[in-house]
Amino acid sequence: MNIDENLIKLSGKSFLSISDLNSEQINHLINLAALLKNKSVQYNYPKKVLGLIFEKSSTRTRVSFQVAMNRLSGNTIEISPSNTQIGRGESIKDTVRVLSNYVDALAIRTFEQDILDEYEKWGTIPVINALTDLEHPCQILADFLTIKEEFGSFDDVEVSYFGDGNNIANSLILCGAILGVQINIACPGEFKPNDQIIK
Repeated sequence: MNIDENLIKLSGKSFLSISDLNSEQINHLINLAALLKNKSVQYNYPKKVLGLIFEKSSTRTRVSFQVAMNRLSGNTIEISPSNTQIGRGESIKDTVRVLSNYVDALAIRTFEQDILDEYEKWGTIPVINALTDLEHPCQILADFLTIKEEFGSFDDVEVSYFGDGNNIANSLILCGAILGVQINIACPGEFKPNDQIIK
């Protein structure tokens, strides 16, 4: 079975949490990312447009989405809350219903995970979590790509994380559990990872 066949079930789906993927899908996404990175395969999406809604500041995540779409022959459009109706209190329901007519997908960097759920509920296009207070799943996929490049596989790999039990830690815990990779988290007690994530 080739990569496309393994990932076909993801076509048109939102990516709100690392737990939206199973181990096979994560592994195939990482393998595809490695092929794209090494220019061993090409995909072209010349008429696809990714809308970017970034309610939080960003450098690396914003640029990586823009460069990726450009290299795939697609386009991005920034939909800034400061100069659109979003900033004037337009509901998510109304916003995403309109945007669903113009763009092919939305990458959203925001605060509460529930905001992404609302976009996904009312829209007819895929929503990608570009960071929330709860998770940062795209970052973790990139981290596991680096681990795979360094060690060749996830067999016998143990990852230790030192820092706040934040969105990175939460997504790392979930991805490790899905892939069967031992994850050790060291952080101050008052900054521990989300209890529901651990559960």
